[in-house]
Amino acid sequence: MKEKPLATGSASETAHQIVDEAFRTLRSTVKFASGKRAVRSVLVVDVDTSSTSDVARRLAESFVQAGDRCAYVETDGRGAGAEPGFADLVAGKPLPEKYQQAGGAGLVVVPAGRAAGGDHLASAGADRALATLADQFDLVVLSCAPLPRYADALALAPWVDGVIMVVAAGTTRRPKAIDARDALQRVGANILGVVLAEGKRGLFSR
Repeated sequence: MKEKPLATGSASETAHQIVDEAFRTLRSTVKFASGKRAVRSVLVVDVDTSSTSDVARRLAESFVQAGDRCAYVETDGRGAGAEPGFADLVAGKPLPEKYQQAGGAGLVVVPAGRAAGGDHLASAGADRALATLADQFDLVVLSCAPLPRYADALALAPWVDGVIMVVAAGTTRRPKAIDARDALQRVGANILGVVLAEGKRGLFSR
């Protein structure tokens, strides 16, 4: 009688392991990126999609798991509630203490704050806000509204150390991805890589 192979875990467990390993790879790409300066702030932008993926947040969580002090910052304040956030920091207002717990364990999530649009992201206040966060954390990971539907990424790209593009399998059109890359490069973005998100399985590859 043939012996059955030992079970090594369910398909879902294997999928989670693949995703976790992919984020570790992406984390290393960011952490050890070569350039004129160390990467302390990263903008993750979804291309040609109707909504923002969870790649930015999961990347930030991966840094925390590796022992880094990391903040995940949401920047799209359209339709946001009254809770203070990044928009207030851009305006020169201090953030509440709960967003300043850089010495504690776990991920610090900074909401977008209320903003009518994305114009504030192009101001010098955004650069100062990022500098303030960089003083408190080892790394700052930002998410923003999708490109090209909104131009927020083009406003933020010059202020951050690196940009990661996220394209969705079966959704993002190749010409749109190329246009987005070119637009980001025109504003001086340091593009660290491209992530292919496979929505049904939640997998991605760099």
